[in-house]
Amino acid sequence: MNLIEIQIDRLVGPTHHFGGLGVGNLASAQHAGNVSNPKAAAIQGLQKMKQVADLGVPQYVLPPQPRPDLELVRKLGFNDPQHAFQEAPHVFSAAMSCSAMWTANAATVTPAIDSTSNLSTASIANLSASLHRSIEPDQTEIDLREILPQSISVQSAIPGGAAMRDEGAANHMRLFFGETPGINLFVYGDESPLPMKHWPRQTRLACQAIARRHQLIGDNTFFLKQHPAAIDAGAFHNDVVAMSHANVWIHHQFAYHDDGMVQRVERRAREMPGNDLVRIEVAESELPIDQAVKCYLFNSQIVAPISSDGAPVVFCPIQVQQCSAAKSLVDQWIGGGFFSAVHYVDLDQSMAGGGGPACLRLRVPMPSDQVDEMRTTARLDDSKYHRLCKIISEGYPSEITLRELTDANLIKQACRVTKQLHAELLGN
Repeated sequence: MNLIEIQIDRLVGPTHHFGGLGVGNLASAQHAGNVSNPKAAAIQGLQKMKQVADLGVPQYVLPPQPRPDLELVRKLGFNDPQHAFQEAPHVFSAAMSCSAMWTANAATVTPAIDSTSNLSTASIANLSASLHRSIEPDQTEIDLREILPQSISVQSAIPGGAAMRDEGAANHMRLFFGETPGINLFVYGDESPLPMKHWPRQTRLACQAIARRHQLIGDNTFFLKQHPAAIDAGAFHNDVVAMSHANVWIHHQFAYHDDGMVQRVERRAREMPGNDLVRIEVAESELPIDQAVKCYLFNSQIVAPISSDGAPVVFCPIQVQQCSAAKSLVDQWIGGGFFSAVHYVDLDQSMAGGGGPACLRLRVPMPSDQVDEMRTTARLDDSKYHRLCKIISEGYPSEITLRELTDANLIKQACRVTKQLHAELLGN
């Protein structure tokens, strides 16, 4: 069964701000309190989506989640958002957060061919490691049920709590070779040895629970521990130090703690029909871990143009272009035929919050006939792109601080434009 990887991104919302709430996220901490530009953030993300769609890749768009989250504010004992701002600014910031734009954390998705149940499954991530992200799953589930085919089973988030922290596809990769079942890699950060500075946001128990729920083929499912040095360096998700597409797996030397487990994955791949696994390990001497985290090389987005049988295209943050060591690696990979082209994209608003191109998208593998069952109003084309740009340009603010989000008129306008985008994309 030949599968297509569709891409789902969520628009950045009009209350986008730098709250510094990301656990173990260096960029988030460094830019906390800075003036944000919601209009630029949304347009930058939309421009990236347009470039992906122009390659013929099915690109779908979700509207921003409604903010402020009044339910959060009231459940925590505040009368309204302004009351929360006065007494607990971090709660106010969480209620206004647009972190749902990083759609790689929305869910973990596996196709039917990888499962003993022969079912495609999407498990919503509970995001229980952070207050501001823990408010996302319910709306994410509603939205994914709206746009995905009924043949994909959308499952609610697994129960949360410290032991079951799950951050979705940012800690999951699928290696595949032709039309055979794929190899699913789940990456976790807890268990000994633990990082010294930052709390791991993904647990082994959560990874195992998702693999069980999806009834993945046991011999093709692996659980890898992320290197604690990577987490302490700011790689709060595995997709900050590793990336994959089809048979290509690229990761930093300090991505994984157990080299033996990496070798087990390679051995299993060699046993599979049509295996041509290419694993590229980037040495610390080639690109130090701190530079990898700063430029987000491994958070590049890899897509396969539908109209071509050639090598995939890679979308890298412009920060990679500005880092000579990282750019040299990309040039080598293109020269080696792993990629046919590179597009350097300006996502400075998302990057300042700790999210590169891959953070902004959720990959969903499916047969081509399932693509026809997707919600058509959410698919990006030229006409949709221009309508969305117009709504954003006319309705989004261009400068925001956390204090300014207490303005009642600004909140009303944010709610208005969010509803307008929802109607445009989901039609209700």
